[in-house]
Amino acid sequence: MKIILYILIFKLICLPLSAEILVFKNCKSKNYDFEKNEYKLDMNKGLMTREFIYTDETYERLKLNDLRVKKNNTLNKIITMKNGEISAEISNYPSIYSKMIFDIFDKTIKLKSILNDQEGISIISNCDKIIKYKLES
Repeated sequence: MKIILYILIFKLICLPLSAEILVFKNCKSKNYDFEKNEYKLDMNKGLMTREFIYTDETYERLKLNDLRVKKNNTLNKIITMKNGEISAEISNYPSIYSKMIFDIFDKTIKLKSILNDQEGISIISNCDKIIKYKLES
């Protein structure tokens, strides 16, 4: 009975990660409002593509601080998968290490930062759904 339970848990953990493309759709943030905010993770290529469009109010607020801000944006990052965790590193100052963690179980995107051996994790986006695609040739 225990063996069957272990096999079932293993399959549940590995099943969502076997998809070749994961799309985190309709992601929401506490700090910013978006018309569109989605993350596309191509597991075979090891590439994350984020497409997002700010609402007019958020765009105007951000533009006051930085004139380089665009309303429509596309970002690409390299992703890795270690120990069942999908992550993308973010370049910061040399003393700060940060990475984005994609949690497929609670549909969140988290930011993990380490500064002076102090670790912090915060949720940067809650997504409505995750779509899994399996490419066929």
